[in-house]
Amino acid sequence: MEAKYIVIGIWALTLLAAAASDLRSFRIPNILPVILMLLFGAVHGLAGFPVPLWENLVHFAAALVVGMGLFGKGWVGGGDAKLYAAAALWFDWEGAIKLLFMTTSAGLILAIAFIAARMMGLRKNVPKEDRRIPYGVAIAAGAIFAAAWQGGDRLFPAFS
Repeated sequence: MEAKYIVIGIWALTLLAAAASDLRSFRIPNILPVILMLLFGAVHGLAGFPVPLWENLVHFAAALVVGMGLFGKGWVGGGDAKLYAAAALWFDWEGAIKLLFMTTSAGLILAIAFIAARMMGLRKNVPKEDRRIPYGVAIAAGAIFAAAWQGGDRLFPAFS
């Protein structure tokens, strides 16, 4: 099997593991964003940094600062902020717009589903005042769909 597919598989499975954990317990283990960041560094480092990565690094830093600000206000969880920043590392400026669009679109669908589930009484074991939404699901879906939209050659240029 080609190394590119192994890396893409690990990347996607890490995002899916974060989504599953958030869905199950409203927690995203720190190791999952760390794996995404280490994988990014390893892929580009082993390829000799074939493309300039300053856009990716600025996108990562901006996503982390904004995410921590939102976390400080209590609007998102800390795991969500870290996961989005780790996913953002993989996307340059053009990809940043795609990632934000796909994540917010997935988040809207997720929020509507959770609101509908509450209204229909499908979340029986959850107190009515619990309005949490596992946004890690939207981040994972957004990153995967944005990657498909962006194209593997742009997301994983070390394999181009």
